[in-house]
Amino acid sequence: MCTPSQIPYPSVPDVQFTSLSAVLVSNVTTQIPECLYVNHGALDVKGVSYCHVTTHYTHTGKTDNITVDVFLPTDGWNGRMQAAGGGGYTAGGVNFPISYYTMLGAVAEGYSSATTDAGHASLDPGDWVLQSPGNVNTQLLENFGSTSLNELSIIGKAVTESYYGKPPAYSYWTGCSQGGRQGMKLAEKYPTAFDGIAASAPALDFAGIGGAELWPQVIMNEMKQYPKNCEILAITDAFIKHCDGQDGLTDGVVSDPDACQFDPYSLVGNPVNCNDTGTPEVVHISEAAVKVSEATWTGAKTPDGEFLWWGLKRGTRLIDLVTEVGTNPSIATTKCSPDGTCVGSPSELIVQWITLLVKKDPTFDVTTVTVADLQDIFQASMKEYASILNVEPNLDAFREAGGKMMTYHGLADGIIPPDSTRDFFDKVKARDKSVYDYYRVFEAPGLAHCFSGYGGYYPAGIFDALVEWVESGVAPDRLVASTVPQNGTSYEGILCPYPQKPRYNGLGLSVTADNFYCDE
Repeated sequence: MCTPSQIPYPSVPDVQFTSLSAVLVSNVTTQIPECLYVNHGALDVKGVSYCHVTTHYTHTGKTDNITVDVFLPTDGWNGRMQAAGGGGYTAGGVNFPISYYTMLGAVAEGYSSATTDAGHASLDPGDWVLQSPGNVNTQLLENFGSTSLNELSIIGKAVTESYYGKPPAYSYWTGCSQGGRQGMKLAEKYPTAFDGIAASAPALDFAGIGGAELWPQVIMNEMKQYPKNCEILAITDAFIKHCDGQDGLTDGVVSDPDACQFDPYSLVGNPVNCNDTGTPEVVHISEAAVKVSEATWTGAKTPDGEFLWWGLKRGTRLIDLVTEVGTNPSIATTKCSPDGTCVGSPSELIVQWITLLVKKDPTFDVTTVTVADLQDIFQASMKEYASILNVEPNLDAFREAGGKMMTYHGLADGIIPPDSTRDFFDKVKARDKSVYDYYRVFEAPGLAHCFSGYGGYYPAGIFDALVEWVESGVAPDRLVASTVPQNGTSYEGILCPYPQKPRYNGLGLSVTADNFYCDE
């Protein structure tokens, strides 16, 4: 049955298919960690077989070439489809590990699954963003922003129906970061594309992120001082130590970082063990390190000191940190040479945005950007790209379509400010008080970008809760979450629908989800 002859080209407006192939993939056995199965827990895949359908198409009158891949379990299909989002500048595709492993996990649990590359298979935006020097490839950017996502929904459902003889009873989207933005854009612009959307740590203001998050690097350049990473990390660790127990539980996590009073200047001069130059040494926390930390917490400002963009939460690791599950990215990183000279090390994602999309010049030197320049960059970014990539806080049509959407956002996210998600939710709620009937946000204490962090609470059951909400009408009033084991210790707690927060009751001999309740 896994043959192209039994799977006709789907019918999609303004689309011309150029090829369709089908290959049987048999007896796949592997382990998928939580960090690669988006909005799910870790999964042991044993002996899974599926039909891998690949379609290629172009838009009428255009020269793009988009690939959509669909995985179809040969046995045990549960009657549902689960599409997988991308990350960074990648819309998805089977060459992107998170998309591939999320699809494989979905198939192992009985879903058909689909992903799109939006017309660019490369993980490097330098390979596709510029059509020619000084000219952005608007067609591919629009595909990336939203167009290909709706087409993925149509194609995935049609291929699923052709293979099984009936369409999926329910269709779902799962994604984090860029995948979260994609899910929220679908809810806003294509409200009937999916019944349920799990859109976590969403880059929903992508044009703002790209235009403003060079801020701590600009501050360092203007001061001409570049603190060592160990200093920045020591300030964060001191904040966590100072504020950890305020919720009644000492678990290495600050549950409400906005509520804790902390003076970082009290740390100036404190000794810190450091290895940033490659040689172990003791350094002392500098005033510059405090200023950079504070700037990253407060977020970008205009030359007049007015708000431009949200900062990261206190308690967030503000530097790139390599962990056992990959690198947790952030925006205040420096790099030091053996002679002790340090320079800024801006996020590659931010550098690529400014050079390729705003300046349209890959050779542009971001170290020359001043505070005044950053305001111009931010405004240019928003003017040119917000309508294509950002998500408007209007979910009226999604509500009317009967859709449900859930989001978690780590309060220690080092790249996407949790306040951007708060702001979006608040704006949706301001226009529709019934927002809780179809959209809920859960803030995750200590959690870094999408996953991990140091002691962050990850809600592995969020996707299953979404399915229950969509299919049984059971709205989630809390999510069980647990921390990645640190030194053999893991904690279990809960996440609450924003603006509620988890509270610890201090009862019981062991700490489980039952020891927490939600309260504003």
